[in-house]
Amino acid sequence: MNLSYRLISQADLPAVVALQDCCYSDALYESPALLSQRLQAAANSCWLAESSAGELLAYLFSYPSINGYVTPLASAFAPAAAPELLYLHDMAVNPAARGLGLASRLLAKAKQHALSLGLTKLALVAVQGSVPYWQRHGFAVVNQLSDSAITALAGYHGEQACYMQLTQITQET
Repeated sequence: MNLSYRLISQADLPAVVALQDCCYSDALYESPALLSQRLQAAANSCWLAESSAGELLAYLFSYPSINGYVTPLASAFAPAAAPELLYLHDMAVNPAARGLGLASRLLAKAKQHALSLGLTKLALVAVQGSVPYWQRHGFAVVNQLSDSAITALAGYHGEQACYMQLTQITQET
């Protein structure tokens, strides 16, 4: 299967919303308007994978942030003026395309982008039992969190949300 990777555009949002609906529980729903705002705020940090026929197979929304900040569910991106890491907020892979390495390739794009910004850390909130997946990619659960981060995690509605970081990315990781 021929695949391509590129930045997400506003025209891609209907397909992104459809894939979000397919991959996430209703509790994690984020509106098309919010996804549009996020794309406007961090256009150079949001990628997709598509088939040669133009079918969306996977996507990743991320943005430059600060250490320990947890993006509340269904909130706008506010890229940090002096970022300390790249925050991976939302990654989804079409169930029919799982096993093709799309998530790993999107993660590699995020790492390359972080390094191009002078950042050596990634962070995310793992949901839907994905902690072991992220641990296989070098992320570790961070237990020392601010009160605001704990409150933001609680807003993930019983999804067993965990804040995780990859603390040293290199070209090889």
